[in-house]
Amino acid sequence: MPRNPKHQQTTEVSEGENGAGALLAALIDGGADTSRLLELYYWTREPGIVELIRTYLDLPERTQRNLSTFLLNGRTASISSTFDQQGRLVLGRTPTDQNGAASPDRHRQS
Repeated sequence: MPRNPKHQQTTEVSEGENGAGALLAALIDGGADTSRLLELYYWTREPGIVELIRTYLDLPERTQRNLSTFLLNGRTASISSTFDQQGRLVLGRTPTDQNGAASPDRHRQS
């Protein structure tokens, strides 16, 4: 399936759209959860998300695993980020109190 339909002739785009409709019909008829399909559609409308996903998928596998583990293990509100003097992105976790709230003397950087 071509990534950029803008560079195709009109007849090819029409065929691609029919193919997409047939694919959606097959997914729905096959018992796919339509709410998940709708959610996926809304996510694709989020500015920059497709580029972010493509960039993530271009990362080395080990880096993907490490980043996923970091982001998925813990509260996202406690994640801080900054760039160091060499231009590297540094991720960290803001210390939390016993109730799970961020400590008042620390704040999230972005």
